[in-house]
Amino acid sequence: MRRFFYAAIVLMSCSVGLAQQRPIFDPDDFLDPREIEGHVLLSARLVAGGAWNFVDDYRPLKDKTGFLQLGGGVYWRHVQFDYKHSIREGDHPALSVCACDPPIYFPTPPPPNATPAAPPPGARDSLQFGWYYSIPNGPEPRTMMRLRGTWTRQTIHQDVVAPLTGAVISRRSGREESFGLEGDAPFPFRTRWLFGTFGLARTTQSGIAGHRSQTEFTYSHRFPGFAYKAVLFRTIFTVGRITNRAGTAINLVNPYFEAFLHESKTRVNFHVVYSPQALNDGAHGWQTHHQVAIFADWGKVYLFGPHL
Repeated sequence: MRRFFYAAIVLMSCSVGLAQQRPIFDPDDFLDPREIEGHVLLSARLVAGGAWNFVDDYRPLKDKTGFLQLGGGVYWRHVQFDYKHSIREGDHPALSVCACDPPIYFPTPPPPNATPAAPPPGARDSLQFGWYYSIPNGPEPRTMMRLRGTWTRQTIHQDVVAPLTGAVISRRSGREESFGLEGDAPFPFRTRWLFGTFGLARTTQSGIAGHRSQTEFTYSHRFPGFAYKAVLFRTIFTVGRITNRAGTAINLVNPYFEAFLHESKTRVNFHVVYSPQALNDGAHGWQTHHQVAIFADWGKVYLFGPHL
């Protein structure tokens, strides 16, 4: 049973940032329900690190950021439930406004045909519900897949200052919410099966200057991973369409490369991720944002049930 605990921690740490709108540092804790044989499994995880050229939900920050995430999950039979609280730190320019009619804010929000600005740093909460399933007449042995919904909310506070004096003249409070759905699907190709994930998400903002919304349609293909000594490597390739920014029909191309190391003595997992994300909009055309993230996570699992 002790070996199972160690294996579960490693297994739930090997997948990061698949098709849905998770940030680059958010581990995807997929766990085959056949591994826990009907028992209840509770998990807790702490993630900490930093990223350069960070992209938040396909909106480039164009700056470095630090992050911390604390999350927990419950697994029982084919059901998974997760809660995650993350904090992102970084610089955020002050919002100023001129005495115009209508008022003009600085920095000026991007035009409607451009990629929206990323939300300011702050805390974000996520709830996720997953259902595991397999497909009859699919690949053998049966591969377990998952359908998962995600709700994310971030409260945004903005101080509006006078351009010349810097004095705070008003405070605005708003929020950003995202609703996402992702599902795994296998495809027969010649003599083998290919595995990918379809994603659909809707992000809305309210109560802040220059608020924007967008809908995301994505497909992510997972290539087989490989190991070199103690380091695991894997690649994911994502293409998709992000609305409300003009551009071409396919305006997202995102390769994703990860190196992963599990340190058995401390049970800490170390990740290095390189994710060049190419985005297209009607104002600037194709632009590539080279995300790099270095972070570590530590997890703990508890198994409950009869005969333990």
